[in-house]
Amino acid sequence: MADLRSEEEQLEAFKHWWQSNGKSLIAGITIAVAGIGGWKAWETYNTQRAEAASALYQQLTTVIQQPASDQRNKEANALVEKLTGEYDGSIYADYADLFAARIAVEQKDYAAATGYLRHALKHSQVDTIQLVARLRLARVLKAQAKPDEALALLNGVETGSFEAEYDALKGDLLVATGKEEEARAAYNKALTASREQGQSDPTLQMKIDNLGSQGDA
Repeated sequence: MADLRSEEEQLEAFKHWWQSNGKSLIAGITIAVAGIGGWKAWETYNTQRAEAASALYQQLTTVIQQPASDQRNKEANALVEKLTGEYDGSIYADYADLFAARIAVEQKDYAAATGYLRHALKHSQVDTIQLVARLRLARVLKAQAKPDEALALLNGVETGSFEAEYDALKGDLLVATGKEEEARAAYNKALTASREQGQSDPTLQMKIDNLGSQGDA
């Protein structure tokens, strides 16, 4: 699975999420908050919730970094359940879904991984998280031998900085469906995007060369 964003990017994503949704959340409160005192109380409540969710998230990242084991998975799943249950709609719940999906994939429980990733894709309001969740879900579908469904998930998406990853996976899926010329085009797009980002992925060129070898055989 693709790496999660750096800590700095996660914090920026959270600020973006709050700027986009904070006002609408406050506007949806059914209990009228009267006066400055009431506003301050509500502001404090939201700050405390964010801090509590952040603390749980930090615990989860620490647990995830431990070697894979039944105990690690048990602790991680308990934290995931708490984050997604008590803080659903927050960026921390989104990341909890991604972590839970990673554990499920490690255990080859693709049905569970699919559920977590679809939840993140449906409920996250952060574009970056949606792109990561969509990419990982397509990989899970590929592992389940569902290339057509995975391709449908990837097509027509504005991929932003994930263009190379998306096109590389499209190439793999197109190979799986026997569309080698389309796969070659996808791999070439991925290679170009990778180079434009200052990266080098030798496996992409190998895949392109392999398609040429197969065509010559």
